Amino acid sequence: NVTFSSRFLVSAPQAIADLLAALEESQQRIGKLELYVKSLEFNREDTQKRANEKLRERDTELVEAQQIIVRQREVLEFYANQEHWELPSFGRGQSMVTSDRGSKARELLKEGSDKA
Repeated sequence: NVTFSSRFLVSAPQAIADLLAALEESQQRIGKLELYVKSLEFNREDTQKRANEKLRERDTELVEAQQIIVRQREVLEFYANQEHWELPSFGRGQSMVTSDRGSKARELLKEGSDKA
């Protein structure tokens, strides 16, 4: 037993030193992993922020496109309405379409080119 105890006592400082070194190495790895996780979280948040910005841009574009469609419908309905082509009942003058001379269409086309 004395031999075992003396061998243990002789090798114990080295074993403790090895354990401390392993512990230090583990702590360093944990620190690196924590930094890696933080960088992943930052990248995720940044990616989410950019995705949200793109979504807002697309929503704005969709609303604008819907407004253009409404405006186009109004102009087309004006030109498609047969009553707008008829001459006034007293026989003189011009129809609403003739007096418009395409200005509604030109305005709509100008609006489209201004947004492009």
